[in-house]
Amino acid sequence: MSLQVEHTESPSATAVASAWLKTFSSALYESNHEAVARTFVPGGWFRDLLTFTWDVRALNGHEKIASYLKDTLPYTTISNVRFDKDPHFAPTYRTGPPESIEFGFTYESTLAWGKGFVRLVRGNAGQWLALTASMIVDDLKGHEEISVDEDWEAQAKNGAWGDLHANAKAQAETNPTVLIVGAGQNGLQVAARFRNMRIPTLLIDRTARIGDNWRQRYKSLALHTTKEHHQLLYQPFPSTWPCYTPRDKLADWFETYAVNQNLVYWTKSTILGRPVYNKVRGVWDVTVQRDNDIVHLAPAHIVMATGVLGGPYIPEFANREAFPGSVLHTTQYSDPAPFAGKRVVVVGAGNTAIDVCQDLVGAGAQEVTMVQRSETCVVSRDNVEKRLRSVWVPGVDVAVGDMINMSTPLGFIKQQNIAHQAEQWEQEKVLHAKLRKGGVKLSLGPDGGGQIIQIWERLGGKWQDKGGADLIESGEIKIKQGVQPVSYSPNGLVFDDGSELAADVIMLSTGYINMQEINKKIFGAEVIEAVGRVHGLDEEGEIYGSYRPTKHPGLWFAGGDFYAARTLSKQLGILIIASKLGLINSSHSNL
Repeated sequence: MSLQVEHTESPSATAVASAWLKTFSSALYESNHEAVARTFVPGGWFRDLLTFTWDVRALNGHEKIASYLKDTLPYTTISNVRFDKDPHFAPTYRTGPPESIEFGFTYESTLAWGKGFVRLVRGNAGQWLALTASMIVDDLKGHEEISVDEDWEAQAKNGAWGDLHANAKAQAETNPTVLIVGAGQNGLQVAARFRNMRIPTLLIDRTARIGDNWRQRYKSLALHTTKEHHQLLYQPFPSTWPCYTPRDKLADWFETYAVNQNLVYWTKSTILGRPVYNKVRGVWDVTVQRDNDIVHLAPAHIVMATGVLGGPYIPEFANREAFPGSVLHTTQYSDPAPFAGKRVVVVGAGNTAIDVCQDLVGAGAQEVTMVQRSETCVVSRDNVEKRLRSVWVPGVDVAVGDMINMSTPLGFIKQQNIAHQAEQWEQEKVLHAKLRKGGVKLSLGPDGGGQIIQIWERLGGKWQDKGGADLIESGEIKIKQGVQPVSYSPNGLVFDDGSELAADVIMLSTGYINMQEINKKIFGAEVIEAVGRVHGLDEEGEIYGSYRPTKHPGLWFAGGDFYAARTLSKQLGILIIASKLGLINSSHSNL
């Protein structure tokens, strides 16, 4: 979906949207699940975040939509459904394809305020029906999010800001409701969101400084999305900020963000021993080592924001002692200069692998070879930028793009991409010709679902091209495709087809172990196995375990990109408040 200007020759978008919204809202108010389902095209998608259950659901087709609402709608009164007053969400006609009308609306339930977004298309009989529609809880009544400015103004008469912040800091450090582990993009934004939701929160990180998790990566690293997409919650970048944020600027921005958002955080801090959950008191017994101090805490909730990846995966090949050169994982790589004049073999063909290969060529490595063991989904930076900026439009509040993106189920995106594979191939025809010339084997992601689905389902197996294809086409980056390394040799690396590559250095860009293995060391296998998966997509196209209730009370996971943290941090905060109010354990877990 995009935010392009409305065409002048169009049906009355407002009239069409008004008629649909009236039918939809009446069906909701009357608890008529079949009538609600009939406001969608037969293959339409309905995405619900916390409106009817304490979870996120995406339903595809009349039968599934009606079944979901049959079980939940009778216990949830929906009222005051009306157009969103934000002009960015006013009914807008688009020529398509397909021809569509998009608009936003607001609503309320017994316990909550909510927002929705709809995309109407013409049905078989020419009537306007929903292709996608969402309902997203925005606040619990009586527990609305406040802004820091409002909070300060309200409290300023009771003392200086420094005193107020010191009191809040003392409460969070001694009696936090939430302990967040990990100060990356997820931990920081969740902590900032909770600050504005009045949830006392302590954030801890093992590094010496906020942002060190980025400073420790390779020097040339820059984000692969536009600055609008990776903006941090509440804190837009300056107008002079580069489109693709480099490593060191991002690290420093994280550090200033923690200060500017008044977060309470400890660095050089890790969980010591195993946290134990007290079911009677509803709190965790947690010991934290803060530098040289030992601190005992009793938070009601722990949010693991340590990323969706565990430690580096380092495959073992036979005869390591035979190879006299260096072997390192790309997590140990920082600067290409030491590899000038050397023959380097990079095992792996994802984003990091191509970045490292480009680094090495630029620094004058004698020979650079990328080993692509299977296939890779590669897209061009230009096309990614166009797609991102059609949603997160420069100059428009990032919350607008967030709402539109949240309203578009990943399952729908996958479905559409699979149906339009020919267009995907055509869009990248020039880029792919260069890669095939060099020997790269290409894919369109799982089932042809596109790179965004590849990211959420696999994390690896993809890259966004920003010049690597030209180096592959020219032969400056060589490709060895379709073979598996099996052993080292005195000259380099031997593969399962009997071939050998000469090397002075072997760089392993082989990914990471599952994050659950790290979490088992912290919480124990029994707890983590009970929790289940925490990444990848479920049968509805929603992300397993992340920013959703888990099967263990008081244990939550926050993983994903900047957009996910910026938006779903609100959902997580609502769930934690609802848990405190005793709402989640009610017989009908709805709003």
